[in-house]
Amino acid sequence: MFPETQDTIVAASTPSGRSLCAIIKISGPEAIQCIKDIFIPTPQINFEHIPTYTSLCGHIRFPAEHVTIPVVLYIMKQPYSYTKEDVVEIHTPGSPVIVEMLLCFILSNGIHTKKSIRLSQPGEFTKRAFLHGRIDLAQAEGVLHIIRAQTDRELNRAVAQLGGDVSKKIKHIQNDIVSLCSYIEAAIDFSDQDIELISTAEIRNRIEILEKNMLQFLTQPETMKVTSEGIDTVLYGNPNVGKSSLINALLGRKRSIVCEIPGTTRDVITSTLEIEGICFKLIDTAGIDNTEDVIMSGAMEMAQASLKRAQIVVLVFDGSIDISKQVKEMELEDLTGNVIVIINKCDLQKNKQITEIPGMLKKYPLVHTSALTGEGLERLKELLTESVLGGRINLSGDSACFTVRQREAIQRSLQSIHRAMESAENNESHEFIALSLHEAIDTLGEIAGEVTTEDILDKVFSEFCIGK
Repeated sequence: MFPETQDTIVAASTPSGRSLCAIIKISGPEAIQCIKDIFIPTPQINFEHIPTYTSLCGHIRFPAEHVTIPVVLYIMKQPYSYTKEDVVEIHTPGSPVIVEMLLCFILSNGIHTKKSIRLSQPGEFTKRAFLHGRIDLAQAEGVLHIIRAQTDRELNRAVAQLGGDVSKKIKHIQNDIVSLCSYIEAAIDFSDQDIELISTAEIRNRIEILEKNMLQFLTQPETMKVTSEGIDTVLYGNPNVGKSSLINALLGRKRSIVCEIPGTTRDVITSTLEIEGICFKLIDTAGIDNTEDVIMSGAMEMAQASLKRAQIVVLVFDGSIDISKQVKEMELEDLTGNVIVIINKCDLQKNKQITEIPGMLKKYPLVHTSALTGEGLERLKELLTESVLGGRINLSGDSACFTVRQREAIQRSLQSIHRAMESAENNESHEFIALSLHEAIDTLGEIAGEVTTEDILDKVFSEFCIGK
């Protein structure tokens, strides 16, 4: 039994603000008793013998305010609830005032009746689900990813993680290490009887397979590495070429200020665009300007910094004027990575007079666009998605399948595997190999929570909101 689960906890489970319905959740040994003291059912019912998964209609009266509100209770008795404790959900009209009154009333009544009830900590409901064995730690992180998901693709991956996909992958590799370790330890036990249960060559071979399998975790296909923050996509070009107008047209709404006066954008403006479940972080930068103005100078520094971090660079040119001249004013010498060339304002008649683009740009995908008429926007979206689905983007720092914490544990486990291989190659005692393999097993155990500490739990659940 964990000391922190002795209390009964309560919190609002739905976001703050007005809504049709709000949910207050109570979990713990005194959850049912706490609600029994203040709930008036319609009709009367015996709480002692109520079956799990029961819904009850009734109301709660606030004596001090002389107010009565209608509520619906959903009762889930342990161990048949999310936390494996007695859980009561109060469904009430979604007024922030009512939710606040209910929380205060439940807590104050608990104090008055000497019940151990308190407001929950961030993520405490999910933490209890983990502590009681309902889910493992990787699945708990999947809950957080579901809450934060911005696209269908992210939601599907988060649901898969909650379903145990990550845990199954880790468990499979763990079992392979345990199997190898058992042979090595048996060989140690029988070492004085000249029985070779496993040869050094076979140990090296199996460790090599383990290394390859674990490296696959850290080098997944690029299509699996689209993060919730989105793909950094920088629009870069001279002032007044239509970068802001393009972003507004792609988003279908006004996000950036558009004006005929050059240099309207003086900061880095970020917007999120979803295409086919992939999230792109569109970055509208200040147009290239060599002025000594302090503000514009700072804006240009930020634009250059965004360009260096960009995973996709969209070069935007004004198709109504000389493109070669625009290229000369842009610093494109160090341009690398995934580039798309946009000839904008193709709706202008003068654009037809200029068809040739500089040779240095011909190696990149090219599309003519008009933010005014919408021409070329669908092709631009296709090029953006092709950049991701074609695996041309370097996202080595992120992974959608594994969190930063999980990847770090895999890397530490891989280091232990490397040490085991070094010991085998140097013909060191089997005890050293087994020791390194045990370290790898324990480190992988941190991912699902088989091996954990308070620091790890605090780090994971502190990112949750209260009520989850």
